[in-house]
Order: sequence, then structure tokens, then C-alpha cells
Amino acid sequence: MFFLNKKKINSISINGKYDKVIIYNKSKKISKMAIFNKNISSFCKVYNKLFNSSSSSIIKKLDSIEPQYIINTRIVNYYLNNLGKSVGSKNVITINKIDILDKNFNIVKSKYLFPDNINKKYNGFEDIRLFNSNNKIYYIGSYYNANNNKIQIVSNEFNIDENFQLKIITPTFKTTFNWEKNWVFFDNNGELNIIYKWSPIYICKINYEENTLNLVKSIENLPAIFEKFRGSTNGVLYDNKIWFIVHQQIEISNNLKSYEHNIVVFDKNMNLMGYSDTFKFENWLIEFCIGMEITYLNRFVITYSTLDKTTKLAVFTPDYINSLIQYI
Repeated sequence: MFFLNKKKINSISINGKYDKVIIYNKSKKISKMAIFNKNISSFCKVYNKLFNSSSSSIIKKLDSIEPQYIINTRIVNYYLNNLGKSVGSKNVITINKIDILDKNFNIVKSKYLFPDNINKKYNGFEDIRLFNSNNKIYYIGSYYNANNNKIQIVSNEFNIDENFQLKIITPTFKTTFNWEKNWVFFDNNGELNIIYKWSPIYICKINYEENTLNLVKSIENLPAIFEKFRGSTNGVLYDNKIWFIVHQQIEISNNLKSYEHNIVVFDKNMNLMGYSDTFKFENWLIEFCIGMEITYLNRFVITYSTLDKTTKLAVFTPDYINSLIQYI
């Protein structure tokens, strides 16, 4: 069974300032255990600015004759340095790139979806997660609302031949979150539901007619580590279980945090079955994972970014993913 051990920081100091930080672990990096890895990063120049690709979400393309996938990639005008600090414009612009991939994850067709304007602090739909439900595609992501100076959740059905339609979703229940981020979809016995937060777990449902999020059920008495979890990937169904990847921010030192991951597994009725120990993909300080799908060959394909400037894809066998889980 694979678990990360206690880590240490190796840094290079130039003129009294930390120039590089790498997190070393005694265990292997999870990306090295993949049976297939692919760097699908891309770059472009738009609005006289250099953009690079970042986080991505992947789903099967269900209406195609040949096995294909749809992947949405966030394209941004900044990146993070090795200390996790933003480099680039203070006026953040997000472009979304839609790719159609063949069964071997080669790009067949691409299109770019541009924000309506680029004059706000944050522009465009961020961290889009795609999900198949009842033969429809849904999206969910974050959006800066200049009217109230808040990050809010947007979600709706999605037609890949069109742009994302703006629909801001507001919780109907009391919440302590000032900015809304990291909601994730899952199929709850045929019903499209949301994990709003992880301790206690709030299972919710979006009312798309009223643009509201309603609480369906809460799950309490969870392991203490769940208090640190935040939503990363949508839930995928495999072996009659629902699998999620979550992330947590672990403080390394003052103003220095590491993004790390766990896999969480439930039965089809959302009873907790187990979870993995914390892991990294490549040991970069900031890694972000919002994409997971079951391939046509019944393997796990996971998409992740490093330092908001790469887009990568890794395929794992179910046996390996299952070996990470501590069942309870």
C-alpha cells in the first residue's frame, strides 16, 4: 500500500530570498505509477498577453460513434512560481478550451471559449468541471460577480457547440463561506447531486429554474481529516462505488502552503467506505486536480495541473487506485 511519509523542504536561497521549493517524500510520486502519462499543455497569445493552460476536466463524449472524450482546459494569463506566488497580470483572464480527444487521448478538434469582457479583477468562468448526467452535459465552475465583489458558483446544461451560459447558483441554507468554490457533481442513484462541503458532508441539489442550491442530506461523524478536504473532482462510478479526489491545503511554513490530494470512496448510497492517505502527483508545491473519468477500458484517467502552467493526463489501473484506499 502506498502512503506518503513525513516531508521536508529543500530550498535554494539567493540574496536572502527563497528561489525554489520542492517537496521531497520517501515514497514514490503517484504519477510514476501511471500506465500512461501525457503532457497536454498548450500556450497562446491573445489580448496581447501570453496565456498558458492549467486545470482541466474530462468526460466521455457519449454521442459519438467512436470512443471519444471531451476535455475542458482553463487557459490563463498568469502562472505560479515555485513558491506558489502568482506571476503575471493582476487582471486575471480565463479562456476555456474545449478539446475532443480520441480513445488514445489525441486531440481531434479544438475550440476556444472567450469571456464576455476582460475589464474585471477576475474574468471568465474558472475551474470548470464537466459532468454527464441523464444523457446531458452539465458544467459547474467559479465566476467573479462584480456586482457584489464575490466569487460565486455558475452551473447549467452545456452544449459544446456554444459558450457557457451564465447562471449564478445561490445556496438557500446558511453558510459561512463568503466566496463559493469547489462544488462537485455526482450521480446519486440517477439524480444529479452536489457535494457542497466535506465536514459535515452536505449533499445538495441545484434547482436550475430558481438558480438555487438546496440541502438534501448531511453526513456527520466523519474522520477528522475530512475537515481539511475541499472538492476537486466530480464523483465517478466504478465497481458499484463512487470515487472522488479531494484536495487540502497543508501549511508548510508561514505564507507557504502545499496542495495535496486524497481519494475518497463511498458505496452507491453514499456511505463512506474508505479513503487514501495524502499524496502528490509530481511533488510540486501547487498541484490542482479537477478531472477524473473512467476510460472505455475501465481504467481511471485523471487530469491535473502544476503551478497553474501545465495540463497533464495520467491513466491508472483500478487495482493500483484501489490499493491506495484504507477501507473502514
